[in-house]
This record gives sequence, structure tokens and C-alpha cells, in this order.
Amino acid sequence: MKKRQNAELRKPDILNHYYKVILKEGLEGASIAKVAKRMKINPSLIIHYFGNKDNMTVALVDHMSRRYNKLFMNMKIETSDPQKRLDRLVEILCSDEWYKHTDISGDYSIISISFRNKKVLKHLQDMYNDFIKLIKRELEDASASGKIKINNPERTAELIVSTLEGYRHFKHFYIDEAASENFREDMEKTLKQIIQNG
Repeated sequence: MKKRQNAELRKPDILNHYYKVILKEGLEGASIAKVAKRMKINPSLIIHYFGNKDNMTVALVDHMSRRYNKLFMNMKIETSDPQKRLDRLVEILCSDEWYKHTDISGDYSIISISFRNKKVLKHLQDMYNDFIKLIKRELEDASASGKIKINNPERTAELIVSTLEGYRHFKHFYIDEAASENFREDMEKTLKQIIQNG
């Protein structure tokens, strides 16, 4: 029992360090040895938990998904009014806290390997499915109130996620800091329009 508890505490810590090594070295340059060196632990401990780098990368995708789910759940939508709940949902998804929860360079590193690694691809797809389900549930709850009509909550959730992903990448490469707040406000309006058209 104690070994399992230690693993549950140690694994996320190892994955957080792995992500930091990826940010510094890129995915190709990251290794179990570099993670172990950064943590001042024996590489055999990482191998014991994950087996190899590919398994650790898959575990990292799942870890990031759990972090986003936790962030989503912790961002309280403290109202029962359906419209206010959806407005708050949009605020959360466009917030800096959400946007900066992971580093875009690390995300690109992981996404790039998914073109060659089917296991990583499957876990990224699962991550997106989980994200879509969270949003879909909020949309279904709003629609069930009878005050807001959303004909296709699943498709609306997919459009929201697709727009958010485009926003995140486009903002990084194109929008400067001075225009960032106005752009964020426009994004909120766009997401609200998507929900309204749902």
C-alpha cells in the first residue's frame, strides 16, 4: 500500500520535471537520464515507474489532461443561472490562467511526436475527448433549463475547443502584448456567438 502511495506522489513529480526538460531541450533532446539528473535521483527509479521514454511521454499527456481537468473543476462557476454559467465558462476558457497552464513549445513537442507515435496520438485524442465532454456537460445543463436552446451540444463543444486551440496558437505567433486584452475580449464574443448558434 505504501509503495502505491509513493508511486502516486512520485510519478506526477517526475512528469513535471520531464515537461521542464522538454521545454529546455525539446522532446528529442529530453531523456530519462536528464530528468534523473535534474531531480538528483537514480535513472533506474524512473525506468521502474515508466519503463522507457515513450511510456513516460504517454503518461505526460495523461498527466497534462488531469491538470487541465483539475483546473477546470477548480474554477468555480458560482451561479445557477444558465446564461451566467455559460458566460463564466467562456471567461474561464479565455483566461490567462487557462492559456498559460502549459507552455506552447512543450505542447508542440508532444503534438509533433503524435504523428509518429500512435500511442501518444490516442492519448491526445482521449485528452481532447475529455475536454469536449466537460464543455458538453455544461452546454447540456444550460439547455436542459429551457432558458437557452442548444440543438447540438457536442458539435458546439467541438467548435469551442477547435476555436480555442486556434486562438492559443494564433495569439502566440501573431498578437502582441498590447493587443492581447482586446483580442481576448473578441474571442469571448466569438465563443458566445458559437454557443448562441449551437
